[in-house]
Amino acid sequence: MNASHSRSRARGRTFLLVLFCACLFLGAAILLSLRTGPLPAAAKTGTPEIDSARTPPAPAKVETAKVEPLQAQPPPVALLPDTAPAPVGVTPVSDADLDYIAARNLLIPVAGVTADQLRDTFTQARSEGRQHDAIDILALQGTPVLATTDGVVVKLFQSDRGGVTLYELDPSGLYVYYYAHLMRYAEGVAEGKPLRRGEVIAYVGDTGNAGAGNYHLHFAVAKITSPRKWSGGAAINPYPLLARK
Repeated sequence: MNASHSRSRARGRTFLLVLFCACLFLGAAILLSLRTGPLPAAAKTGTPEIDSARTPPAPAKVETAKVEPLQAQPPPVALLPDTAPAPVGVTPVSDADLDYIAARNLLIPVAGVTADQLRDTFTQARSEGRQHDAIDILALQGTPVLATTDGVVVKLFQSDRGGVTLYELDPSGLYVYYYAHLMRYAEGVAEGKPLRRGEVIAYVGDTGNAGAGNYHLHFAVAKITSPRKWSGGAAINPYPLLARK
């Protein structure tokens, strides 16, 4: 009986020891859970967790725009004054041009000649299919030729057709007054000389293709159509400007 009682007590002590160990293990597990939090999902599923502190994430793929090679560009074209001739049938002379010249109050450029003595020969035909584009003012040989308005002598020239000629540039720089078939220039006349309206600049003659003894002044007005040119501009009829018609 004593032996049976001893075995019962031994089994009781073993049970208590196991229960105590179980309690200790359970307590330790609970304490560990409170300190570290719930296990990560990777641990629950058995998948090894990646340490993000030691392994940086893979960089995102950046789309790179395709860069086209630079194409050689032509150099900029310098803008030049518009010197293209006017289309056929269109004159570059405007009403504003005519109003400006009319306001200059041009003087009849031959001494002693009156408006009623003038003849409009602007559209008369000339040799080689040319139009006159000027008027002829008849006068005796040696009659003084006068500056029709203020200006400057831009060119003194000897030509086959015009003979002894003089080109006067208007103060605006846009118009030229042309005197031809001169006998000679007045004293002191030279290129660059400023002129005053009514100043004697030359004398009536018959040089060039005027014909011997056909003394007259060939007088023309033109609008400059090319930079730095003093001849070959757009002709303007001087007759209505001189005759006030």
